[in-house]
Amino acid sequence: MPTVPTAKRSPPTEEPRPRGSQLDRGLRTLELLAAQPRSAAEIGATLGVNRSTGLRLLQDLESLGYVRRNLRTKRYEVVAERFLSLASSDHHKDWHETINPILERIRDEVGESTLLATPATGVMVYVTFFGSTQTVAVRENLGTVRPMHASAIGKAWLSSLPEARLDAALGEIDYAGGTEHAPRGPLELRARVQEARERGFATDYEESLPGVSCVAVPAWIGRTPVGSVAVSGPAVRMGEDVLERTGALLIDAFAPLRDDSAS
Repeated sequence: MPTVPTAKRSPPTEEPRPRGSQLDRGLRTLELLAAQPRSAAEIGATLGVNRSTGLRLLQDLESLGYVRRNLRTKRYEVVAERFLSLASSDHHKDWHETINPILERIRDEVGESTLLATPATGVMVYVTFFGSTQTVAVRENLGTVRPMHASAIGKAWLSSLPEARLDAALGEIDYAGGTEHAPRGPLELRARVQEARERGFATDYEESLPGVSCVAVPAWIGRTPVGSVAVSGPAVRMGEDVLERTGALLIDAFAPLRDDSAS
């Protein structure tokens, strides 16, 4: 009896990773947790997956040291120190040594807290903080994370980006965090970034946290933007007029660090 030849199977081809891949979900989860702590059910609902899938994703991120579960609230939150280790490395030491003395001098001059923040996965991370000595003041720590869209430091950083990178960043940001005063979409955020470009500084009047205001400018070393520098304090002391004056002070203080000779 003649044999019937069997068809050869083609080797499996690698399909392109879909938008809802594990990597995309992981990055999206970090952005969500940077805005506020969330439960596995909340993460699953936002990502469009069931609770068990959301929980496995959170446990994977927890095993890598990027998130932790708060034993009191039972919600997951980002490990700010983990992002700090990404943002601060040996090759940044030189510009820390350049920027930090200026921030300390401004803190002493204006009496409010000053800081340097760098971008990491859609958020801004404090890598330098000089606290105010006043009784009523903004108290923060190294590693504090703020939403990119709902903070002066985030908008100042975005204002330093060329248009192509800005377009991409606006589309990747999660707009869930911040107060009712924060922008809720890319069009509104773009308008505020453009305003920051025109003024030279970005402001945050109770957008990130109730009762807190902030003014920031991009931090440049030569021709490279390295983050944002800011002055932050209670909104009752830092109204619009104070934000304007302090913004101008930041511009003057940090302008000498920028080299525009290539443009």
